[in-house]
Amino acid sequence: MKFDLHMHTIYSDGRPTPREVLEIAKAKEIGVSITDHNQIKGAIIAQDIAINENLPFICGMELGTCEGKEMLVYFSDAGGAEEFYIKEVEPYLTNRITRISRPMWEFVGERFADMKKEYQISFTTIPHPFGVLYKSVKSDVELSKEILNMVDAVEVINASMSEKANQKAYLLAKELSKFKMASTDAHLKKSIGNVTTKVKFDENGGILNTDISHNFHLDSLLTTSLSLLQITQKNFTHSILKMQ
Repeated sequence: MKFDLHMHTIYSDGRPTPREVLEIAKAKEIGVSITDHNQIKGAIIAQDIAINENLPFICGMELGTCEGKEMLVYFSDAGGAEEFYIKEVEPYLTNRITRISRPMWEFVGERFADMKKEYQISFTTIPHPFGVLYKSVKSDVELSKEILNMVDAVEVINASMSEKANQKAYLLAKELSKFKMASTDAHLKKSIGNVTTKVKFDENGGILNTDISHNFHLDSLLTTSLSLLQITQKNFTHSILKMQ
């Protein structure tokens, strides 16, 4: 089945509601995961709706740490996702949506192996590995190597990234023998499901294989600009509210 496994809602810096995400996914006959920045509320709401309406859905989060690194974390159980948020993320929230006050070093190695068991984490992906500034694997190379060694997959097509950046990501995933993911990183309703990954999961929600060969879409300059405007507005509002 095709899944769009990277998107954001009103609970971080996106525009759609969890209900709207699922309505679009149903219309497009795809599965989805809501991966809000350092937040699980939207995914929990969507999970409840998905269960009631028998829709394919995976609880996720885009974990962002103090140095600017990010990792997509997916859970086989909503309870585990909520517990992960309460214990590992919520106490460290800052006035920046995309960054908690903890370093990514606390989420790699043996410690994260324990977290996977404790919180029922089914798989992880490094998003946009050739994104801007600190998000790039070229920044803090030692930490980036640790993250790449640990994750199950690499996001090799991100609809908001350039073709060149995506090509580099593809070659990186191939070199490291990682599963290849294609996602929209949607912040707008119009973007949801435009890029997907055919994923086969095992009984515990882990990845057995992926196929991205059906994708030919990248966001237009207008869509990318509107997404950046949405992100900027939400982050500015969030920062102001946190300072009050």
